[in-house]
Amino acid sequence: MEATAVSLARSVLDGVLSSAGSSLADEVARLIGVPKEVDFIRNELEMMQAFLKVASTVYPEATVRNDIVKTWVKQVRYLACDVEDCLLDFALYADRRSSSRLGAWLPSAIAERRRIAGRIRDLKASVEALNQRNQRYQIAAGPGAGAHHHQSPALHEHYEHSAELAFQVSDIIGRDDDINAVAKMLLSRNNGALRVLSVWGMGGMGKSSLARMVHNDSDVLAEFDCRAWITVPHPLDNPDVFKRRLKEELAVPNGLKIEDHLGDKRYLVVVDDLLSQDEWENVWQAFQFSNKMDSRIIVTTRLKLKDVARHCAGPRNVAEELIYDYELKPLDSKESKRLLCQKVFKTTDYNLPSDMEDQARHILRRCCGLPLAISTIGGLLANRPRTSIEWRNLHEHLGAELETDLNNITKVIMSSYDGLPYHLKPIFLYLSIFPENHEIRRTRLLRRWMAEGYIAKKRDMPVEVVGEHFYNDLINRSMIQGSMASYAVRADRCSVHSMVRKIILSKFIEENQLLLIEKHSNEIPQSKIRHLVVSRWKGRDEELRRINLSYVRSLTIFGDYPASLVSPKLRLLRVLDLEDTINLKNSDLKHIGELRHLRYICLRGTNISKLPSSLQNLRYLETLDIQDTQVTQLPRGISKLEKLCYLLVGVNFSKDLLGKMELVKNHKASLLTCLCCNKGECCKVFNSSVRAPEGIEKLQNLHMLGVVNVGNGNVPAHLVSLRLCGNLSSLPDWIGSLNDLGKVKLLGTQLKHKDIVHLQNLRNLTLLGLWENSYIGDSLHFCTGTFLKLKFLDIDGLEKIEKVSVEKGAMPELKKLWVNKCPKLQDNSSGLFAVPHLPILNELLLKKCGDKENLTKILQRQISDHHKRPRFLIDKSIMPTSPYAQ
Repeated sequence: MEATAVSLARSVLDGVLSSAGSSLADEVARLIGVPKEVDFIRNELEMMQAFLKVASTVYPEATVRNDIVKTWVKQVRYLACDVEDCLLDFALYADRRSSSRLGAWLPSAIAERRRIAGRIRDLKASVEALNQRNQRYQIAAGPGAGAHHHQSPALHEHYEHSAELAFQVSDIIGRDDDINAVAKMLLSRNNGALRVLSVWGMGGMGKSSLARMVHNDSDVLAEFDCRAWITVPHPLDNPDVFKRRLKEELAVPNGLKIEDHLGDKRYLVVVDDLLSQDEWENVWQAFQFSNKMDSRIIVTTRLKLKDVARHCAGPRNVAEELIYDYELKPLDSKESKRLLCQKVFKTTDYNLPSDMEDQARHILRRCCGLPLAISTIGGLLANRPRTSIEWRNLHEHLGAELETDLNNITKVIMSSYDGLPYHLKPIFLYLSIFPENHEIRRTRLLRRWMAEGYIAKKRDMPVEVVGEHFYNDLINRSMIQGSMASYAVRADRCSVHSMVRKIILSKFIEENQLLLIEKHSNEIPQSKIRHLVVSRWKGRDEELRRINLSYVRSLTIFGDYPASLVSPKLRLLRVLDLEDTINLKNSDLKHIGELRHLRYICLRGTNISKLPSSLQNLRYLETLDIQDTQVTQLPRGISKLEKLCYLLVGVNFSKDLLGKMELVKNHKASLLTCLCCNKGECCKVFNSSVRAPEGIEKLQNLHMLGVVNVGNGNVPAHLVSLRLCGNLSSLPDWIGSLNDLGKVKLLGTQLKHKDIVHLQNLRNLTLLGLWENSYIGDSLHFCTGTFLKLKFLDIDGLEKIEKVSVEKGAMPELKKLWVNKCPKLQDNSSGLFAVPHLPILNELLLKKCGDKENLTKILQRQISDHHKRPRFLIDKSIMPTSPYAQ
């Protein structure tokens, strides 16, 4: 993985050269009297970039031929970061100069120009010294350095990756007997006693994947009243943490105890990734209540749980005879080959040519039947030429160690990492910032990547679309695991396998990119740290003040907020992520307006109630996420944030939002506030939306506006995503002017048919969500020539709806049609008539609409006749698309 240094250096250089080549850089260079120095630095960096491109096109063994080259590559990156820091000063200076021409000749401005000029001259000297070292030690790659090595393929120009959860799906190949054995144990009766099933084995064996399959099995679904999946956070040193997660997963109403909620239910709870006896103690405390319903707990662990229970003292522990250990063992050679073919060729029954068959046998022998190893290697091979020579090269680079050591999976993971294009390596390493077993929200990750400068705009493709492609590519390469949400359109959350995370975390730290401080103080390094993570800090805050914060680009805190950490010392900070931080106070943000380079601020889930007025100084800010906080009013100066793209405030907009609000029954009506209502008083009491100041329509770069109360005023005309919640009766007039609007989600809006007609001519609308109580009519009819760009129609919770029909020529690009929780839908062809008129439909969902036997048969026949044979998902199963489908 020495190629990490090359990838990180190239990533930084790409951004630096883009900035250094701008007209702004030239103008500032002339103003401060160093144009020649800037040209020299730019030219030298271009040569360094050319060298690194040569280095990154070959296999890792040739990329860094020796320690000297490795050291030089790191020095290139450090120097590039220093240049980037200087350019940030350039930008701030130019911004102030453009806003105040007269102030350019004040003594303070002259002093600042001299300071920047001095830095440029120092950088030139550093570049010259680096160049001399290169010549002195003959570091640079000679002609044809990579001539005999295969060049990594570039990222495809066209992406059609689905968000199929490749890692989990692949891991369950060859596990039919295991799944049946575990399911049988779960479904058996045992005189009402609670039983615990431990699925155990070494890391990478696919324990979680097997548990997920059983958890979602239709027979299992029918037997249990409620289910929950809890991935154990590490370290789990408090039983209350597990109880809180369990309550959230089970949707236990506020004020109700777990035992009262589960007392009369047969429940199934999966406890994923248990690591120690202490963690089992903290988990088991949540189930200390009487339940004679034959409930079940599945624990995935690397431990034999009977041994754990035997050593855990006290009457609270489950009896040893009520624990069943199921060991998951490696795949045999046949199943290993099927898994490899699935990963590479997307089918388990691919017939390999004889020469490739031999190479596959060699590769699989080294993977030792470990699904994670096979999956990661398969993900690597899927993106390379499918030839025996290519497979032989990979086999030779895997290392002989795998033949004798099952635990030496590191080489396999490293090979998959090395196979990534260089632009994917930095963003993949970036995932190590998040704790083990942490589910990372897709949007959180993408917006952080953009703020860090890891994703550049590609021709006419918006930067967020490029980021989506990178994210999907990592999933399809099995480098990250997508979430397993039922019927998900895409993986909205992801995580990194614990073994993979350990490897990339050590590499990110080794490259002096990341300082991770957990619980108590570690040794504080003196190097230039770019990313600082404070996780569950328990030490003294004074110890943290010894860290050099002046080079930190991102600050991420998990758990308690250490006092006064956000300070003016973070002068280069781009990302401030305090999501779900505990004990964060308004006063802790008093210096935030001085951090002029901030591009991403996330305060989601904190107790912040007021944002400082100095927020208006953050002219580069792209994302402001204050969802699920106590903030009820945005500061007046927010309209000055011209680069703001994502403004997320108020409550998290989801399908169950109305249900959550109904917990406060006495105020049900006033809770249903919406984006355009004018009821400021209910916003202040219940914080279901936040009032926006006048002038918010000036934010011309705004792509997403969360649950914001804008009164009857205007909204930004560049808006691409709109969510409306509350009793509108009719749509606001301004919605027709949102020509860029791509997504509309409606909840509780009580609209009529004329309002749906009002939406049909939005020329860029690709997603329409008509959720609970959003439409009060008894039929939905979509006419020819309407919704021409719509790709996804989500009808959910319209309890009065009886008919849904689509005319020929309507929605010609619709790919997904979901109808959920519509119990009055007619059980005949009129209930849902759409399939024959949707030419590229690939998925139809009919769920929780009551017994619709006739309609189901009609739809199944229509789907069988459809040339695309779309998937038909109904309640707990996927219906076959033809009588001959297996």
